[in-house]
Amino acid sequence: MVDTEKLIVALDVGTSKVVALIAQLTKEQQLEIIGVGKSACTGLKKGMVVDIEETSRAIQQAVKEAENMAHCQVHSVFIGIAGNHIVSRNLEGRVQIRSGEVNLQDMQAVLENAKTGSILPEQKILHILPQEFNVDNQYDIRNPMGMAGVRLEGHYHLVTCGLTPLQNLEKCIHACELGVDEVILEPYAAANAVLSEDEKTLGVCLIDIGAGTTDIAVYIHGALRYTEIIPVGGDHVTNDIAHVLRTPLADAEQLKIKQGCAQSIAVKREEYVQFPATNGKELRKLERHVLASIIEARYSELFEYINGQLATLGALDYLSAGFVLTGGAARIEGAEALADNIFGTDKTRLGAPAISAELGGQLVQSSVYATGVGLLMAGREKYLQELEKQPVHRKGIDTDGFLAKLKAWLERNF
Repeated sequence: MVDTEKLIVALDVGTSKVVALIAQLTKEQQLEIIGVGKSACTGLKKGMVVDIEETSRAIQQAVKEAENMAHCQVHSVFIGIAGNHIVSRNLEGRVQIRSGEVNLQDMQAVLENAKTGSILPEQKILHILPQEFNVDNQYDIRNPMGMAGVRLEGHYHLVTCGLTPLQNLEKCIHACELGVDEVILEPYAAANAVLSEDEKTLGVCLIDIGAGTTDIAVYIHGALRYTEIIPVGGDHVTNDIAHVLRTPLADAEQLKIKQGCAQSIAVKREEYVQFPATNGKELRKLERHVLASIIEARYSELFEYINGQLATLGALDYLSAGFVLTGGAARIEGAEALADNIFGTDKTRLGAPAISAELGGQLVQSSVYATGVGLLMAGREKYLQELEKQPVHRKGIDTDGFLAKLKAWLERNF
């Protein structure tokens, strides 16, 4: 019997497909995957909705499939968001400490100071994630609450999204008679699903390669330092194959998935592939390394762009844990080796959610489910926070207003 109060639903609305995941919390408050649904979708372009009706259809189909597996009905979802409307930046705020030691009011004040002038009217805040704090001449403080001092400085990573793309995505959800629990940046969700805390502390770059976008999240010293949504993904590789070989897109996609390789040097010269011409009346023969060369060119361009961005940031020297590839288009043969060559490292791995088989992990072992599992983790965190608040009311402590919200924010991030 499914306990609907402990039900968490994730919806990953991607450029090529929609993935719905249903989980319930066990007695030990662990996530147990009980439903998975997928549906092809053509209603998005580069991560943004361009066809509400088609996107709604795909969402409804994926959710229904997951509901049938889980034997339950869902009413609201945690949803991921991406696209080139996402804006992220690092902020700094400085205030005087009012009472001689840092309290909740000081934490609120330094956050408000950091936000001043940082948010455009057409944007909405998704996340403000703390990086570190300084109190007077003491630096790199994780949690300054209660510390004595005169001056407090806070550093944060701000992520905002465009109001219009967000509203269009929410319209698709509401059209399926579903509510929205929370909207979460997709690479942030994926990072929480596939990166370890040690990797985040040592320094790591997550590269989530989807169909329409590639999403970046860089962690250094345990904090998120950089995010970017690049409007290039697996669909661009498919288009390259179709254009160069003059074959239909559907056949180009199958060539990429079944015979593709992102490193041409790893393919033997005597290997061949067959594919149809655009007229569909004849099969043509091609050396597989030629196909790999087409694929390698696009992946090389992508990795070189990322390498350049990280070099500009000065982050390359701080990525001791290397690079983690995830997402559906990261599974192609040779992607890890090519990334190692371009990034000048031997520390690239393919990341997938780590959930035990006893908790339904076999259903989400693929990197395709990284974002979805990360959304479930966010839902679990929110449920546990709400659970912790309940006894506070019974003790008669005032939990209303901005102090309660700030306290919850602090508990969530420290």
